Amino acid sequence: MEQKSLFKNIIYKAILSFVNIMVPVIIGSYIVKLLDVDLYGAYNKVYSEFQVFLTFASFGIYTYGIREISKVRDDKKKISALFTNLFVISIITNLITIGIYVIYSLLSSTGITTTIYLLMMIQLFANIFYIEFVNEALENYKFITIKSVIIKILYMISLFLFVKKPEDIIIYTIIVSMTAVLNNLASFIYAKKRISFDFSKISLKKCLVPLFTILIITNVDLLYSQLDRIMLGKFVSDVSVTMYYIPYYLISMLVSIPYAIINVSIPRLAYVLENKGKEEYLLNLSRIISSLYFVILPMCFGVLVLAHEAILLYAGEKYMAMVPTLILACLSRVIISTESIMTNLVSYPNNKEKQILRFSLCFGLSNLIMNSILVYFKAFNPLTALITTTIAELGFAIGQYIYAKKKLNLNIPILTKQNITYLLLCVLFIPISYVIRLFKLNFWINFGLIVITCAAVYLGVLLLKRDDNLFLAASKVFGKIKKVIRRKANG
Repeated sequence: MEQKSLFKNIIYKAILSFVNIMVPVIIGSYIVKLLDVDLYGAYNKVYSEFQVFLTFASFGIYTYGIREISKVRDDKKKISALFTNLFVISIITNLITIGIYVIYSLLSSTGITTTIYLLMMIQLFANIFYIEFVNEALENYKFITIKSVIIKILYMISLFLFVKKPEDIIIYTIIVSMTAVLNNLASFIYAKKRISFDFSKISLKKCLVPLFTILIITNVDLLYSQLDRIMLGKFVSDVSVTMYYIPYYLISMLVSIPYAIINVSIPRLAYVLENKGKEEYLLNLSRIISSLYFVILPMCFGVLVLAHEAILLYAGEKYMAMVPTLILACLSRVIISTESIMTNLVSYPNNKEKQILRFSLCFGLSNLIMNSILVYFKAFNPLTALITTTIAELGFAIGQYIYAKKKLNLNIPILTKQNITYLLLCVLFIPISYVIRLFKLNFWINFGLIVITCAAVYLGVLLLKRDDNLFLAASKVFGKIKKVIRRKANG
């Protein structure tokens, strides 16, 4: 199979991530400000519990599928056999989960909450056809981007047309669920035209053991932010789930652009390690990590210093109590990004699922214990919940780093001079923003000055240091611009 350009894949993924940011920012702000606080809180509570069922239904197929199809992407017969096995397993796991989900929904809720539960069941049916792992493993990012952009636009138009009143939570749930149906069916049809089913080589047992391991790992991961939201809904209030969810969601959504580097690199690193060896793998890994920190650190610290403005613009004055949670969420995201590097780019390509499971279970349970203590002392709230999760994620990342260094003999280039430079420059955003705020300028001038000054300091110092990531990004961008100008000039 033709090797696709990693840079082009990152560009496609970045465009997709940008759309996945802008549409939710526009729509999310509209929905948060429009919908009744209690109804939206009920929706977020149901959604946090629904995610647990969706995880079981997915059965780790996405993660396993990307890794395994990446390894055999040059062999169409092996791809077809693996795709068929995973699709059959997906049908079984989703149908079983749907049955359990319906029973749980009817027994644990009443009124409008029950309706929200049952409408979300549509997404479980749609999940049967969630085979995006095939398109990602084969690096079909052009299709994924075009499809997703079209569907996101339709989603946005539908919400503006049909969700107009504070009580329109049911209409909102229907549109969200039907968007999932459309997205999954489009990907399934595209993949199916290129890969045929091969039922002659059905061997579910071969896939079940690694899938079950990944399922456990994924479920253990629910002991982190997902656990926080469920416990907040059970022990505090539905609204507290929203107070936790929006800051966590905001920063997660924004960093999805640099996360394109991780997502696109998973299949490539698995392929390199399998076919080109450890040395080439480490060389690629080093470049990917520095590229990620180059983008994600200024993004997280930029949102941190503008947390007040971000909440005001996105959610309005009724949610201003979320500002401290957003500040902590920005710091937490840096740690989670490091943990994601260790999990997705180090442990998974080296087939160390069992070690991921041990570390994830250990620190996930520590998060559960810390949360339980806070509940007992009546100190559990969105901010303290995020603090315990940040501590657990930090332990998870450090544990994996030490294991990789001592047991796998891999010197993971995280604490390099280049990466520390990025961090120190971003920390400067805090005093810079503080000084600018002392002048007590109006909202937009204050906002603009902080953004421009922080960006100038960050990019200016890196320019003086001739940072390779900065020059690489600039050369790629200006190279593309020159090509466009030449095409127009040649008419």
